[in-house]
Amino acid sequence: MRSFLLILIAIIVNFTHSYAQKNPELKNALAKMTAASTSYNAQAIVNLMSPRLIRPMGGRENALKLIKSSLAEIKKQNITVDSVINYTDRDIAKVKNIEYCFFPQLIVLGIPDSTKKMIRYATLLAIKEPSVKGWTFIDYTDLNDEKIKILLPELVGKLDFPRADIKPLVIPNEEVNSSIDFSLKVIDESMKMIKSDAAK
Repeated sequence: MRSFLLILIAIIVNFTHSYAQKNPELKNALAKMTAASTSYNAQAIVNLMSPRLIRPMGGRENALKLIKSSLAEIKKQNITVDSVINYTDRDIAKVKNIEYCFFPQLIVLGIPDSTKKMIRYATLLAIKEPSVKGWTFIDYTDLNDEKIKILLPELVGKLDFPRADIKPLVIPNEEVNSSIDFSLKVIDESMKMIKSDAAK
């Protein structure tokens, strides 16, 4: 259950200092998602989730129930979101009439042990398509090939973003900053390799 809750946090929490600032509409959507997540506004979260994700959850009403239940469980477990750091050097891509943008994230979580923090890597996918008003979001972190075929069939074989199986890291408070710096360097090198491969 805790794993699911952390995945949910990755879906609903965003930091607005990102590449999206170059796209006012996407910036605004991220700001709304941030406000919804920090205020635990389940309805607003569902409104900003991609319909591609809501349909497999059993529709909007069931998705709302699930999110409300999960947010209540997060509070009960004394898990807090201290900060979210997005890797910013990403471009908006387009396949046919679908625009999308990936946001690698480092999420710093407060846990019941106040002497430690948890750092979790996640990837958020922002997607914009003609049949849906505005930008919506999908957690890309744990999508396997089968789930991508179901949720994003138009993008199968076209997504250039790696999926990383990075386990959450629990560390003493005093090691958080150095761990974030190191992780951002690793992400930066990975993104440069992607760009280099794409240019060949």
